Amino acid sequence: MTQNNFKTADEAWSAFSAGEAKGYAVDIAAELGLTEGELVAAGIGQNVTRLDADWGDLISRLEELGEVKILTRNVNVVHEKTGTFGAVSINGEMGLVLNGDIDLRLFLGRWGHGFAVETHNPRAGRRRSFQFFDHDGTAIHKVFLTGHSNEAAYDILIADFKAENQTPGIETLPPLPKPVTRKDGDVDVENLRAHWRRMTDVHQFHGLLKDFNVDRQQGLRLVGEEFAERLSNDALKALLETAAKSDLSIMVFVGNSGAIQIHTGPINTIREMGDWINIMDPSFTLHLRMDLIAQAWIVRKPIREGQVTTVELYDAELNNFVIFCGERKPKDPENPDWQKLAEGLPRYSSAAAKVAE
Repeated sequence: MTQNNFKTADEAWSAFSAGEAKGYAVDIAAELGLTEGELVAAGIGQNVTRLDADWGDLISRLEELGEVKILTRNVNVVHEKTGTFGAVSINGEMGLVLNGDIDLRLFLGRWGHGFAVETHNPRAGRRRSFQFFDHDGTAIHKVFLTGHSNEAAYDILIADFKAENQTPGIETLPPLPKPVTRKDGDVDVENLRAHWRRMTDVHQFHGLLKDFNVDRQQGLRLVGEEFAERLSNDALKALLETAAKSDLSIMVFVGNSGAIQIHTGPINTIREMGDWINIMDPSFTLHLRMDLIAQAWIVRKPIREGQVTTVELYDAELNNFVIFCGERKPKDPENPDWQKLAEGLPRYSSAAAKVAE
């Protein structure tokens, strides 16, 4: 439903950045038939500065900002963490940030546009950030200053990475097509199961799917209940509430085309607000649309030390949009408390049977 009546991106951005528009930037852009990146780029020359950089060079210097709040999202969930950058490793188009609360996996080949953005909101006040978008204009990652950030360092970074071209607007590319995978009937399922059973490290999982040319959800369906079982869609609520009560340290992965952002630690405050379920902790917040959960799965991946158990959520297009697991250090076995929690979640079949009664 349209909330605003903007006719141009420039008009919409001016209203949004002044706190006078209804909704989030991504929703306002959609009302105009634009991507969020195109909306932000309309503000270049006002309160937006186009950046031009080897993104790895810029990321390596973000620790100069001190404390920041970072945000990575997809259409179903928003993941926010507060911390400091550091321990950055860039290898070609792959980037890692492993600095405690800031834990990121970055796929820099998908980073098409970057901006320094300043907005003013009657409630939130002045907000300064770096915002990065895919080549198609979809948001990838955002870095917001906090009250403890080094604003002088922010200004220096803008000066160092400011693009010569400060004309409003960007050119976007069409979204990349989804990979073409094998039809179920063409997959050697017994061989898939055999290789799944022989995994010794959780990081072999993506290679296994690639070797058999199956997508993630397809692999879960085909491999069978030894390794993957479908959960009730309300398993998420049970997971979060149980983890919060037990003070169990968990990991929460949220990703998109260009970034995966990770929380590691206990969670405490769970709040439901309409269709949203939220984690509202001081250094970690998560906002997830429960009504967009089409499928939930428990997945078991063999490792040398036993197995890693994940709980994975998928949307109506069968895209994985969030993964939960227990905290585990390399070469340690999985925390049995996490495994017990995950294995105790309600299965899809029992939920379906209850509805049918």
